[in-house]
Amino acid sequence: MSDFKENLRSNGKEIRFPVAQAHDLLPRSKWLRDYYFSGHERKWNNLAMFFTTGVDWDVILYEGEFYPAPEVLDMIGIKGKGVYYSGESMAITVKLPDNFWELSLPERRAIFFETVILDYVPKEIISENDLIAGGRFNTWLSRCLDKKQVKPYWKQAFKNRKIIREFHNNGFGNFGATGGHIICDHETVVKKGFKYIYENIKEHYEKLTKNEKKGPKGNQLRAMMRSAEIPRKLAKKYADKCRKLKETASTSERAKELEQMAKNLERVPWEPAETFWQGVQAIWLTHMLIMAEESFPGAGTSFGRSDQHLWHLYKKDVLDEKNITKDFAKEILGSFWFHCHTAYDAFMILGGKHGVNSSFGQLITLSGCGPNGEDLTNELTYTILEVVDEWYPSLEPKPNVRLHRNSPKRLLDVIVDMIARAQGSPFLLNFDERSIAGMVLEGIPEDEAWDYGVVGCLENTMQGNDRSGTVNCNPDLAKSIELTLWNGKNMPNDDPKKSKKQFGPKTGDPEKFETWEEFWDAWVNQIQFIIKHTAENYNHLEQLRSEFLPTPYVSTIIRGCAEKALDVRSGGPELRFITIEGVGYATTVDSLLAIKKFVYDDKKYTIAQIKEALLNDYKGNKDQSIMQTMLQMKAPKYGNDDDEIDEIGRKIMETWCNECWKYKTPNDFQFRPGMLSWNYWAGPDALKCVATPNGRNSGTFLSNAICPSTSAANSGPTAVTNSVGKVIGGKTEDNKYVNYLPNGTSHTITFNPSVFFRDKEHKEKFKAYLRGYIENGGTSLQINMVSTDMLRDAQKKPEDYKELLVRVTGYNAYFVTIGKELQEEIISRDMHAI
Repeated sequence: MSDFKENLRSNGKEIRFPVAQAHDLLPRSKWLRDYYFSGHERKWNNLAMFFTTGVDWDVILYEGEFYPAPEVLDMIGIKGKGVYYSGESMAITVKLPDNFWELSLPERRAIFFETVILDYVPKEIISENDLIAGGRFNTWLSRCLDKKQVKPYWKQAFKNRKIIREFHNNGFGNFGATGGHIICDHETVVKKGFKYIYENIKEHYEKLTKNEKKGPKGNQLRAMMRSAEIPRKLAKKYADKCRKLKETASTSERAKELEQMAKNLERVPWEPAETFWQGVQAIWLTHMLIMAEESFPGAGTSFGRSDQHLWHLYKKDVLDEKNITKDFAKEILGSFWFHCHTAYDAFMILGGKHGVNSSFGQLITLSGCGPNGEDLTNELTYTILEVVDEWYPSLEPKPNVRLHRNSPKRLLDVIVDMIARAQGSPFLLNFDERSIAGMVLEGIPEDEAWDYGVVGCLENTMQGNDRSGTVNCNPDLAKSIELTLWNGKNMPNDDPKKSKKQFGPKTGDPEKFETWEEFWDAWVNQIQFIIKHTAENYNHLEQLRSEFLPTPYVSTIIRGCAEKALDVRSGGPELRFITIEGVGYATTVDSLLAIKKFVYDDKKYTIAQIKEALLNDYKGNKDQSIMQTMLQMKAPKYGNDDDEIDEIGRKIMETWCNECWKYKTPNDFQFRPGMLSWNYWAGPDALKCVATPNGRNSGTFLSNAICPSTSAANSGPTAVTNSVGKVIGGKTEDNKYVNYLPNGTSHTITFNPSVFFRDKEHKEKFKAYLRGYIENGGTSLQINMVSTDMLRDAQKKPEDYKELLVRVTGYNAYFVTIGKELQEEIISRDMHAI
């Protein structure tokens, strides 16, 4: 207890509610962490660099990647390039070969990327404490469109602006063809190297006919072959840099390290890694190039099951041959941790430690089961968790620990201790049996689904052959209530155009419905329309990205692209999905439950009265205020382990999820359902949502992902867990898991911190809770372990709580930087005890 309190001091200063602090860091890691958190005062920063072909029609920034953040719509403007002129004005003109504009678009992109990375981006070793090469990757690259392509590009881009604005401004939510959110084939890079990848692409190219080599397939494979050699060429330049620094190294020991770094880079990532150090170096160099080519640094670009991919090397070097110590392995990982954090550097100037919202998700998947349900936790798993614990509070890479029925007691002990020490938020927990059921639902064979990974926050994908667009479509499910009540139209307001337009189908005047079944049938038609409307509108963005925005380097490390001679964005991957992330689920469920009870079961209110109260935001008269209280306090609520309520919740979930599977993109990506919500339940999308029949006021927060509505879950954490598991499918009669949401479900829960400080018994109870979640809960769990009093004190004295991290949803953020509205939402969440 006393040691724990010491770790919770704030830089040696006693404060009312101590905040978790980094502890027991090895010397290099401490220096790198301290250096990173010195922020824009550092001499070195991974700031954004813009590069152009120099032609007057050049396009650098693709705005569609940012549409899932509706806040940027006002920055973009309605016509013209808007904010994007600023990037072009800072861009460096790249010298290009004479035949550049005679080549195909994929080949131009590959040449431009190669030239920028090799000849223009500085090659820097950050300090004498750094053991991993690869510093600058925040590049914003020309899209290399020629004069004929740029006109249709902008025609479609301006059309897309209009589409997304209408969708968002009418309260449907948001969508965007965003980058990142992918696990490339790091396992092949570590175990076989880019030489193997290059030769595989070359083999497919040589099988093409003469005409095919002259056409799109030949263009694509030539671009991929060129791209597959970039890591080798870049590694050589970094090796040269290491040897140059060796000449002026401050100690003979550092000179030896730089020589070994050079030797590592001469081997990886072109050849298979032979040591743990080389394996980590190979993964980092591969990863930073993904972010550089996509011009989308950090967000969701994830590593997969690194403790499995590197285990053979760690075992050999640390345990068997003892070539390096465990501490040195942790220092290698510390350098890796530092470099992952630098994805935030361009934002630091805007907002303190990590910029706008601290939500990048370079996720690393740990532990989990094997093909027969056996546990795959190893000593590297525990070493990585030590690094996570010692570096915390920190944000990248985000660890996701996979739990399952056979997870060992030692792992649960470590997890519970880390949660207690870190106030709940150092990692996410994924639950294998439920997650794997979702992967099987989307068509992954059972003998492969066990090897899934997690991207971004908690989104489940396969590794190295899957592009699943995990945050691309984010419709507000509660919009379906509004459309049902107003027969497919928006709620009447001061804008006659919005009020008169027929968006959804005409499902009848609900004031004339005599039964709940009639209302339900109308609602089903409206929610089906919303999913269809989302898919059809999104497809305009996907078509533009597929046609004009290839990424040949990323395509080299996604299986299927070489075989099909297609880009990763044009249908190349073996597995291709676009995820529709339902927002406001509990708001929708509770609203339907309220209508069923008070209109059709109890007949206390009429639909006309409900509609009138919503139009007035429950502020029209005293009776409407009383109605709001009744809807909030007396209506049934999801989240309390009530079988009848949860069965209605399951039917609601099944209805909209089934609709997702009906649609595909023009480039053959299958839509699938998920439930993440990111900031949408609390941000600009919530502001567009009218009052709802669960008693919620217009413009206030919706429910968060799969979580119950705030103050609705009053039966304890086990009841919430059981409700979550039931509404996403429950189990079959023969006890097999069902999961309607293959992308995953974000479930954030807050516990009273005193739970963990009492005695061993309460820790055992919490481990039992996690075991129960494996059996009956959802796919993913995020835990906060902070009291209301602590958060209120942080609002009053933010200078004392600069290091306080909290779970927002699938990501964590510094509490004092996230804005008053979101702070209040976190404070208002239900707090549970064990």
